[in-house]
Amino acid sequence: VNDNAIPSEHAAKFGRLPVQWQGRIVPMNTFSSEILRKLYKAERIGTLDSDQFLLSVLALPQMWMQIPFIVYSNNDMAREYGLSEDAFSYGEAFDDEGRYKFAAALQEAFATPPAQRDKYDKDLIKADEKVNTLYQLFHHTLPAVFPPHAGTQHQWYSPGGDLSAFSGEDSLFVSTVFDEYLSEVRLSVKSGNWQKADAHLASIADYQQKKDIVSQIRPEKIQAEVRYNRLHIFQTCKKGYLILGGLLLLLSLTSFFYRWKYFTLMEKSLFWGMVAVFAYHVYGMALRWYISGYAPWSNSYETMVYVSWATVLAGLILGRKNSIILSLAVLFAGMILFVSGLQWMDPQITPLVPVLKSPWLMFHVAVIASAYGFFGFGFLLGTATISWMAFGKKEASVERRIRELTLMNQLSLLTGLALMTIGIFLGAVWANESWGRYWGWDPKETWALIVMVAYAVVTHLHLVKRWNNAWLFNLCSVFAFTTVLMTFLGVNYLLSGMHSYGHTEGAPRIFGYILLFYGLVSVLGVVSFRKRRASF
Repeated sequence: VNDNAIPSEHAAKFGRLPVQWQGRIVPMNTFSSEILRKLYKAERIGTLDSDQFLLSVLALPQMWMQIPFIVYSNNDMAREYGLSEDAFSYGEAFDDEGRYKFAAALQEAFATPPAQRDKYDKDLIKADEKVNTLYQLFHHTLPAVFPPHAGTQHQWYSPGGDLSAFSGEDSLFVSTVFDEYLSEVRLSVKSGNWQKADAHLASIADYQQKKDIVSQIRPEKIQAEVRYNRLHIFQTCKKGYLILGGLLLLLSLTSFFYRWKYFTLMEKSLFWGMVAVFAYHVYGMALRWYISGYAPWSNSYETMVYVSWATVLAGLILGRKNSIILSLAVLFAGMILFVSGLQWMDPQITPLVPVLKSPWLMFHVAVIASAYGFFGFGFLLGTATISWMAFGKKEASVERRIRELTLMNQLSLLTGLALMTIGIFLGAVWANESWGRYWGWDPKETWALIVMVAYAVVTHLHLVKRWNNAWLFNLCSVFAFTTVLMTFLGVNYLLSGMHSYGHTEGAPRIFGYILLFYGLVSVLGVVSFRKRRASF
């Protein structure tokens, strides 16, 4: 592969070529990134980036048919079909006589109702999708490169597809130029001279600009999307939040025992570093908004990114004078971005379905997700306070710290409750606009109401004299967050309903980690209760 690698300079030009994919006009770089993630579950394959990979697959199909890079995870499939472990090649999916090995089993899998399919059926269907994707690439029915230039049709055409809609010089051009370009790519790989390949690529781009009357390619958006893809903004923010938050937390805890001469300077440096990462986070969300044309909180991935932003915002507002509070908020935001980057979260930008194209939805989700951020911040503060109660000594400084954290927790939960209440009313207006009713007891609606009621109870515990203590309030603030997790993750991945637009397989594993965490919190709760019950 390395001996036939496409130079990154030419691949970058190829990556800026507009194509139609999933209902949008996107740079080839977006298409190649999604194809590589689908087939190989990574951003790079060896030393090749996604553009180098895709162009190599298109130009050198015979080589890639023999390379095992179609990732799967099913030992039964490996044994039954004689596949390479962890990843198989396109050629391994066919026997010596050219018959498709998966054909018979696929018929049974597709005949089984989706709800009754086992892991083997699901893995087999996924493998078949990947083989079919490669088949389309090898035969050039993907990607869709040529725009329609007459009538009202918005469907673009692929070089290996039906090109009968074109006539005259256009027909001659679209039927030959892509094959000629790939031929020049193969020659350039051997010679090292990429001038002719560059010229053919430029001619395709010029043709697109001249003939695209219907879709109106916007070069500035294409460039913005390429920049967004290459910067990996939210991955950078994740690393920044985890590193800076961890350092600030370590510095803050160390300050209880040793007061360094440069403590204040280091604390300010870390604070402004967090502000810089937060600004970069805002830039990433704004760039995604510009590219997609809608607010970037319309699916599971985008909402996770937005909630992490809201969590840092809550930390900057409520914890700017308390380094421990701020560090916990930033660390939590980093963990949220880490979860958003897992394979079961799809970062793909897709067109909105009609029911989501409402300004009421934009405000509804923004307000609700902000509430989740403040509830998450309260969850962190509650966990930290319970930990202080369990392990801290009964000293004046510790008691003062517990009071500070509890007060911040109260402010955070009250802010979140206000936002949640407003968000539910905004959602009701959107529901009436979309479905003609304000409330329908959809799982998401029901659980949003449960969240509001749960936090209303937690924030009013102090009105009952025997429940008016910091231990109970903080412990309840931690367990109340389970309603948020159920609303945000459980409804999307365990239940079904009109709100479950982001459903993706692979998520249930995270619920095991959540149960483990709450088991540990329960232990902390018992320890802290035994240590503090005399003061209740």
